[in-house]
Amino acid sequence: MKTKYLAIILTLVLVFFIGCDEDSITDALLGTNSVTLSGDINKSFDAKSVAGMIYEDSTSGFVVLMQPEDSGPNSSDDILTLLQESDALPAVGNYSISIDGNSSGDFGALYIANDSTLYTMHSGSVKITESSTSKVAGTFDLTGYYGFMMDPTREIKITGQFSSIPLDLD
Repeated sequence: MKTKYLAIILTLVLVFFIGCDEDSITDALLGTNSVTLSGDINKSFDAKSVAGMIYEDSTSGFVVLMQPEDSGPNSSDDILTLLQESDALPAVGNYSISIDGNSSGDFGALYIANDSTLYTMHSGSVKITESSTSKVAGTFDLTGYYGFMMDPTREIKITGQFSSIPLDLD
């Protein structure tokens, strides 16, 4: 449960970060960033992505935030957050999605639609294909349900890829 709230807080911090420092976000964009949604929401978009480490009190984590490329600097349009509790960038490899997002290096993931509708990812994977201080890249295949209570009648599937220069997001 702690990770769910941490992910929401980190998402809000990152939205603020994007709105306040658009030049460093532009510098952080690399390669292809895309998101495809199906199920309860059907759409695809080219994305801008930010990746990096956040340190909060006794918890630290690696986070990837993705938004549509055409989102404005203070926009809350379609935010996908991938979060791994960790003290360092993730190693190259395959990671599972878990609801808690903190067991054995698993990732947690949330998707917030532009109308503030929240989807909590309960299964899937994140594959980190490159991980260094100059570039973090990977793909993801996620499945989630509407809300924190995870209504199974409203399922969403999300696939895509990201590539970004990792930033210190503190």
